[in-house]
Amino acid sequence: MPPRPEPRATSSLTTPASSMPLNSLTTTMRKLSSCPLLLLLLLLLLLLLSTEAESNTFPGDIAALKSVVAALDPASIPPGSCLASWDFNLDPCLSAFGPYFTCGLRCDATSSDATGLNFSRVTDISLDSVGYSGPLSLSIWSLPFLESLDISNNRLYGPIPSSPPASSLPPLLRRISLSRNSLSGPIPSFPNSPSLEELYLDGNRLSGPFISPSFPSLRRLDLQSNNLSGSLPDLRPLSNLNFLDASDNSFSGPFPSASLPSSLFELSMRNNHLTGNLPGQALASLPTLQVLDLSHNALSGPVPAAAFDHTALEQLSLAGNAFEWVEEPAEGGTGSIMVALDLSHNKLSGLLPEFIGSMPRLTAVVLEYNQFTGLIPAQYAMRAAGFGTGWVAFGRLLLGGNYLYGPIPGMMQGMKEGTAVVSLADNCLFRCPEYLFFCAGGEQKPTSICRDFDPMIP
Repeated sequence: MPPRPEPRATSSLTTPASSMPLNSLTTTMRKLSSCPLLLLLLLLLLLLLSTEAESNTFPGDIAALKSVVAALDPASIPPGSCLASWDFNLDPCLSAFGPYFTCGLRCDATSSDATGLNFSRVTDISLDSVGYSGPLSLSIWSLPFLESLDISNNRLYGPIPSSPPASSLPPLLRRISLSRNSLSGPIPSFPNSPSLEELYLDGNRLSGPFISPSFPSLRRLDLQSNNLSGSLPDLRPLSNLNFLDASDNSFSGPFPSASLPSSLFELSMRNNHLTGNLPGQALASLPTLQVLDLSHNALSGPVPAAAFDHTALEQLSLAGNAFEWVEEPAEGGTGSIMVALDLSHNKLSGLLPEFIGSMPRLTAVVLEYNQFTGLIPAQYAMRAAGFGTGWVAFGRLLLGGNYLYGPIPGMMQGMKEGTAVVSLADNCLFRCPEYLFFCAGGEQKPTSICRDFDPMIP
């Protein structure tokens, strides 16, 4: 009988690391210590296996994502869209940016459960603008690691969900954009939302009074083009708010001078129902304000001198109100940094304010359709024609629709079209033929109408 062959030794390297007993793995590691390259390869293999195990999405996050999709009309999810690629037979975070879950979410955080297992967490939902239709699922607020939510430019309808368990927003949420949908009902007041910095709700059908939110970190708030009504609430607790757009709503009452945080850079309440005066002290209490748009309201009284003495204000639009006169600033406008001024379509009367021609940075002046009379000031003509030093030329000077009279200043008669946008149409000027570009757009008023308004007009 031939001798039995000895059994072949089996290398421990052929056994999968995941199924290797601990003592065997330890023995193997000791043997490999004399071979640094193989040891390094084994460590990399173990690290890869560990990383793959950690990449699975937390089950609660998957459930929330499923609820968001289930709330939408399936017919509104077109082929090729982000949501059309979401296949929950696969792991969302593990599959993100691949053939499935091609877009719409990011998973940039991890957490551990009670057993020590690590999970990927959803941090960003940003859907494409393809017309997704349906209500916004309450489950959207149950993603505790969510930092940014953007479902703008779709057809979401119904209220913004706010009932329990969504008594507060996710603690890390910094940005919400639900702009240009069809959301309705009141804006919920979420307590305990310390991280939110940007909230965009413009272009919806939100209604009712606006309750001041508890967002101490909020920097931008856009409520434009809704059906919000009542007075603007006290926003002073929003001590970091820089940008507020509440235009195209139905806010009413006086200018909310006592309700605004001093941190504002831009404020727009265009096309509302504000009434009463614009207090100069209100502007002084907003020392960093750069842009103010209160056009198309029902404000009256004087345009306060504080607007022209302001050390930060660059753009002021009060068009479409009922202001009656302009207060002259103490420094005659020479210290102003304003670049654009629109006081058109008011009830301003008297002579054109000469100090406006002395505001050194002003490039756009719109005073049309008021009741100004008198001659065109020389400073206006010089700035429009680009003469003089120490100031910026007027790129836009619109004075049409007033009762200005007298000859056209000589400095303007040589202006060529394209040098500046200038309009003197529909006044009481002497010899303003329409072949001069700044006289085009409307004939001068008949002499009888001019003299009925002001008998001093020749």
